[in-house]
Amino acid sequence: MISFLQGKIFQKNERNITLLVNNIGYKIFLNQLFLSELKLEQEARFFIHTHIKDDAFDLYGFRNTDELEFFIQLLSVSGVGPKSAVNILGLAKLNDLKKAITSGDPSILQKVAGIGKKTAERLVVELKEKIITDLSEAFILGDDDNQVVEALVSLGYKEKDIKVLIKDLKLEGSLADKVKMTLRSIN
Repeated sequence: MISFLQGKIFQKNERNITLLVNNIGYKIFLNQLFLSELKLEQEARFFIHTHIKDDAFDLYGFRNTDELEFFIQLLSVSGVGPKSAVNILGLAKLNDLKKAITSGDPSILQKVAGIGKKTAERLVVELKEKIITDLSEAFILGDDDNQVVEALVSLGYKEKDIKVLIKDLKLEGSLADKVKMTLRSIN
């Protein structure tokens, strides 16, 4: 299984690039945001998801492990395949996508061809808890309120606004519960 590739961009198309690695060309599908940043002959590195099915062996590339993990989370939702998942990642920055999902807003996801209203809503429902849990586990700092602030800042919320909001809330329970309570107050 291929998990990482580094080489020179040999060819660039609308949805993929060919990466030259030790005189072997690897076709790697990328999201539109990432693809637009790359140039021919540029040295580049990609974290890879290898997708194998009966009639294809496709490689999907990502700039970091956070994008790769989110892609895998998208694939875990029924009705979302790798092409739709990579297109979702091309809609906006990763933090903006996570923020839309945790705030319960499926509208941004519906912009992808093949993702209708029901699939977008399913994505929000199934991924919201996972994203909040992942964020709460990622922040093991000192004080719980600071952990909540850090988790929400990583989703794109403004630190100053979160601190003001948290002062008025009586947060109880686990870190994930506190993040959920704060998100509900924001929305």
